[in-house]
Amino acid sequence: MKALIVIFLLFSFSATAADCVKVKSNGVLAISNQPVDACPSGLIILTKSDYDAISLEAIVAVLKDLFEFSIEDFAYFNAICLIGFITGHSLGRVNRILGKT
Repeated sequence: MKALIVIFLLFSFSATAADCVKVKSNGVLAISNQPVDACPSGLIILTKSDYDAISLEAIVAVLKDLFEFSIEDFAYFNAICLIGFITGHSLGRVNRILGKT
């Protein structure tokens, strides 16, 4: 079986000379005529120049944009946890006091 280099791309990368790859029923990979943006299989084959254009710094920047949260988000999450802890602790105390009577 011929080895093909198939690269999964995040939707944030736009490749100009890339082709959509489809998987046939017998398991063979073939280039599809679908546009890269609407590739149903999610498999895209790149040229060497497009592959070289994807740098590690660009991937790290995309991951930071996706998963890094701001100080406001942290403050909101921290406030929710604090309110939940105080509420749960208070309800536990009330339950304990009512259970003794």
